[in-house]
Amino acid sequence: MQIPRNFSITLRLTLYFSIAMTLVLYSVSGLLYSTMRNQLSQKDENELRSTLQFQQEIATTISERQGPTDLWQQELFEFVAHQDRLALRIISPDGKVWAKSKSLQIPEADFPAPSREFKYSSWHNRSGDISEKYLIASTNFVLKDNQPWLVQAALNVSRNNEIIEDYWDRMQIAVALAIVIFSAIGFWLARRGLYPLRQMSREIEYIHAEDLHTRLATQRWPSELNALASSFDGMMTRLEASFKQLSRFSSDIAHELRGPINNLISAASVTQSKARSPEEYREALAAIVEEGERLSRMISSMLFLARADNSREPLHLDSLNSATEFTRLINYYDILAEEKNIHLTSEGEVSFRADPAHLQRLLSNLLSNAMRHTPDGGSVHLEASQDGRNVMLSVIDNGEGISAEHLPHIFDRFYRVDDARSSAGNTGLGLALAKTIAELHGGKIQVTSEPGKGSRFTLVLPQ
Repeated sequence: MQIPRNFSITLRLTLYFSIAMTLVLYSVSGLLYSTMRNQLSQKDENELRSTLQFQQEIATTISERQGPTDLWQQELFEFVAHQDRLALRIISPDGKVWAKSKSLQIPEADFPAPSREFKYSSWHNRSGDISEKYLIASTNFVLKDNQPWLVQAALNVSRNNEIIEDYWDRMQIAVALAIVIFSAIGFWLARRGLYPLRQMSREIEYIHAEDLHTRLATQRWPSELNALASSFDGMMTRLEASFKQLSRFSSDIAHELRGPINNLISAASVTQSKARSPEEYREALAAIVEEGERLSRMISSMLFLARADNSREPLHLDSLNSATEFTRLINYYDILAEEKNIHLTSEGEVSFRADPAHLQRLLSNLLSNAMRHTPDGGSVHLEASQDGRNVMLSVIDNGEGISAEHLPHIFDRFYRVDDARSSAGNTGLGLALAKTIAELHGGKIQVTSEPGKGSRFTLVLPQ
């Protein structure tokens, strides 16, 4: 049976309980009805059989006496006269009806033929509103003169049928009332049993944006709801963390955008305050372009992160070689490295599949971050290796390193270890972008660092 989805759980449980009770009650009542009918039928059959056997014994005993021939018939009818359900017909050996009960209306031809084994059949009489049922049987009484006397017996079982039908009607009424009562009890039990669920629902209704720290598992719930409460608390923990991250991200965006915009406004305002020389105008426009490019990079990075967070950033995987990618990266940063007197090297060659554009962006962010925090005369080393089914691409520097308290946060958006030393070109999103690109590829970024000795960023890509 399919119950509509919009039905409440209480109603569903009540319906299931009612259906189960209906099946049980009707099965039990049907079994009782069938058992009672069979027992009454067996009782009637035994009564008819025992009556004929008893009368045959009486007839045989009387016939062996030297008394009148019709004595056993008289005694037989005297016995029948005391019974209101039994009727007899005695037929002599010459085929004449010797005696018959007044209540016997069944034709001779409808009786079964006599046999050595007891056999009976049913006979129905319907006349208007009157319906009667008889069990009929025939037997031969063989007396001392070896003449067979045919005895036809009919047992009226109509009363038993009335009892059975009345019992069935009463049983149906009782079952219907029981179903109604059990349904009401089932509804009450279902509501009472689901009370903790309604209480949990009320607790959830009170949760709002300023109250995300609420947890359900702190209360005592039935064992069936403990898993739900734990799952809900886990969801709330993730939601609270995401909400805090979003709030912090919004604040960071406002803070980060405010600086370049203020710089643009200041540069334009100062330039407009009085007449300037062409060289001063060029310097002002250069500053404005620099801040505009910084804003453009920041917005581009934020859009990329937003698309990645919503799984809308497509990947175009291709077969790549680490040596080729390292060479391309070193050629791009070679001039900057010469300016800072930083030695760029690479080592290792492995093949893997990744998105070329995204991979270059990731490695570029790691390499530029390493060069930014490596002093003049230092070195940055690119290394490729394979560990089982994972490809390891590492960027290693001997720069200033990162303190242990900053390591858990360096991949957060707009997080900077030292804002005072952050250059204008740093948006605070480089490592966050690198982490997101790694996760898009199903990988991760590992970092080890020691202040004063440098850092090692390793991209782990599954093969």
